[in-house]
Amino acid sequence: MRIGVLTDHRLVAVAGDGSAVEIGQLLETPATRPGLDGVTDRLAALADRLEAVRDYLGQPDAPRMPVAGLRFLAPSPRPATVLAAPVNYRAHAGELGDRSPERGALDARALGLIVLAPASVTGPAGEIALPDLPGREFHFEGEVAVVIGREARGVSPAEALSHVLGYTGLIDVTLRLSEEGREERSMRKSYHTFTPLGPYLLTADEVPDPAALSLELARNGEVRQRGSLADLIVDVAGLVSRASAMLPLRPGDVIATGTPAGVGPIEPGDTLALRVSGVGELVMPVVRRDW
Repeated sequence: MRIGVLTDHRLVAVAGDGSAVEIGQLLETPATRPGLDGVTDRLAALADRLEAVRDYLGQPDAPRMPVAGLRFLAPSPRPATVLAAPVNYRAHAGELGDRSPERGALDARALGLIVLAPASVTGPAGEIALPDLPGREFHFEGEVAVVIGREARGVSPAEALSHVLGYTGLIDVTLRLSEEGREERSMRKSYHTFTPLGPYLLTADEVPDPAALSLELARNGEVRQRGSLADLIVDVAGLVSRASAMLPLRPGDVIATGTPAGVGPIEPGDTLALRVSGVGELVMPVVRRDW
């Protein structure tokens, strides 16, 4: 099942025939809050109500609307925590030469996880807005992201996947190091709009083995990255376990699994298109920030 969040905060299930069905009414709880906080509450409820939602979608009288024309936020628009795995594909290790702090010597097993600012999250209805930093370069990094559905504290790898709500696409936009600019990585990845998510959430019950997921990222129509989660150095279960040992993971939290080889520069006027198997295509225009 693919779940989307509309810009008016409604949750919908997106079908393969180009239709969408509103499902938020099936996920209301006494704790549901208004706005984006309510979306997070509904995502938490969804983890335990997948069967009821699926039954509802199978009813012939479930009201449907065309996806065309709908505008979507990130499928987890207000995560409390966003983490990312650095150097989690061997082919990506050291590909940036001197602009890579590790230069191929370390990978995700030793480096752990990066913290990204939750306010950097945007979605399909948004855009990637690059700040005006003359002489600096920004790069795309296509990734598959994990969205948490149940609280996780210190879970083992064997338990970890039971805490996953689903998977989505993530473009990790990064300000690269230069001789003059040596900012910490969390800052270079945390500018406003630098973490696009989407377009939808593919629920975990559709993905018995996350290693089967693959991604492809194109810049201006040219495919630049291809990867499979089967090639991760630290797999999804290992990432969730490590993250849950660092801090409590809550519904809606996001973990980016890492990027394959092929990262490259972007500039205003570009368009990035990230396709994750089973999820769909996240298309993001790149513009110059106006502030």
